[in-house]
Amino acid sequence: MEKIHIFSDSACDIPEPLVKQYNIEIIPIQITHEGRTFREYYDTTPQQYWKLLQSASDIPQTSQITPAQVLECYRHAHDAGCTHVLGILMNAKGSGGFQSCCIARDLFCEEYGKAMHIELVDSETYTMIYGRVLLKAAEMREQGDSFNAILSVVRSRTARSEAVLGVYTLKHLKKSGRISGGAAFVGEALGLKPISHVCAGSVDVCGKARGDKNLIPKMVEFVREHAIGIDKQEAGLLYGAVPEAKIAELEKQLLALGFRQVTRWPIGVSVITNTGPEALAVMYYGKPRG
Repeated sequence: MEKIHIFSDSACDIPEPLVKQYNIEIIPIQITHEGRTFREYYDTTPQQYWKLLQSASDIPQTSQITPAQVLECYRHAHDAGCTHVLGILMNAKGSGGFQSCCIARDLFCEEYGKAMHIELVDSETYTMIYGRVLLKAAEMREQGDSFNAILSVVRSRTARSEAVLGVYTLKHLKKSGRISGGAAFVGEALGLKPISHVCAGSVDVCGKARGDKNLIPKMVEFVREHAIGIDKQEAGLLYGAVPEAKIAELEKQLLALGFRQVTRWPIGVSVITNTGPEALAVMYYGKPRG
């Protein structure tokens, strides 16, 4: 009989109550700031990290999960009698964490042979965009679905997962080196707010809104053009340190667009470190990728 262990890195941003409810193992990303190192998920919340970024003069450093951390995950799953392990990880193009999981799998096989089947999925994305795929996998496990059935749904949903990301200030993009100081100066002077498409392992600027009031309508229009079967979907509203009025306005416009439900999720370390806390995003399912 199958016994399935599900794990991820902390960049999936699944809130602690759901992690505990669905028995998902979270391997933490390390964050270093001003000589202090702490673990995402275990030692800080998204809200605490937003405050740190808002007051910090420099950008905290993040470290990918290591093969040693992941090997311990595999060993514990084996000792617990698991027959299968499923890992869904942060975008491999943006972090070496996925490679760490592959290295750890090879080390485990050298030590234990074929005692346990380990399947790793590169989510090609960030935060709850893949966190909700993890939750679906855990729900299916609780319902008694087979490992192959779970893996099939995970791969299908991962291949359709997208998001549009809007940023209210260029200050942190400048700090993180994502844009030059000159571009930030011009952009701030003109009131430009960048909009990016998060899809298939890339985060590409796809437009700009002029002024705060135009950012949300531009994002919603992008979603309208790219989401497939909106009336059958639940949209994910991802937010940082943004006023409640703006979050509520985005939620209102997404419901008016036809989504059957909108669920809010705070953005964690991996995205916010680069965009800065003043960010909003919408995750949805688009066209399947090959």
